[in-house]
Amino acid sequence: MKRRDFFEKSGCGLAGIMMSYFGLTSCAKKEEAPAAEAPLEAAAPEEEMSRKDLVKKMMVEKMGKTEEEAEAMIKDAEEKLPMVKDMCICKTCPTYVAEETEVGFCHPLIGKSKIITEEKGCDCPKCPVYQKMSLKNGYYCTRKSEMEQEMAKGM
Repeated sequence: MKRRDFFEKSGCGLAGIMMSYFGLTSCAKKEEAPAAEAPLEAAAPEEEMSRKDLVKKMMVEKMGKTEEEAEAMIKDAEEKLPMVKDMCICKTCPTYVAEETEVGFCHPLIGKSKIITEEKGCDCPKCPVYQKMSLKNGYYCTRKSEMEQEMAKGM
């Protein structure tokens, strides 16, 4: 059963489709959605897909980009990544934790931290990357990259 079919039959609608995209299957099932089959197909784990592939998939499926446009945007993002990491001030932020080794969570190829969970204040608006790239959001370490947050607003 396809992911979309599962959520249409389960009655979760658009919210269910969005949840399935991020690997969530907590929607209560109605009628005939098979319990053993649905979670396996509906939850293609993000960990199995590289971050680059995940971003490309979002660009194509959610932003309506062509494969070529998505590839070009990812190439551009890859070229900007060293600059983002060099200019980033994540390590000085009150929310940053010592166990974390990554920085540049605003960048789509980095995204949300797997370690940082508690928000203690956000220094993103003070960051040179934030200003140079004209970013609008914050708490990228706990709430996902700029691109993901902007896509969520649009839905």
